Amino acid sequence: VCAANCVENRYCEVYRKKISLQILTEFVETHPNYKLIGELMAVKNQGKKTVTKFWIINEEKQVEEITEKEVMDNPQKYLNVEIWDKPIFKYEVVIKLKKIRAES
Repeated sequence: VCAANCVENRYCEVYRKKISLQILTEFVETHPNYKLIGELMAVKNQGKKTVTKFWIINEEKQVEEITEKEVMDNPQKYLNVEIWDKPIFKYEVVIKLKKIRAES
């Protein structure tokens, strides 16, 4: 009950230890008026950013991670390249239950 009502359940150690995908799947199988949904949650405490990193789009149209130092040491290599800030946020998927509304 506390896990179902906890606003911070994605950080709660009790929730993480007691609630598993298997438990939620079994619950949904026995209660057809519920379904599993996912939610993307930012991971808490990213920590300090020690090295500035960027993303570039390489010749194969793939994302490649580079450091600021690489760009500063070889600027001619990156003159005509798309350079993006690397997002500092990390996400995880949290699975939770959602009650299905009865159709009228």
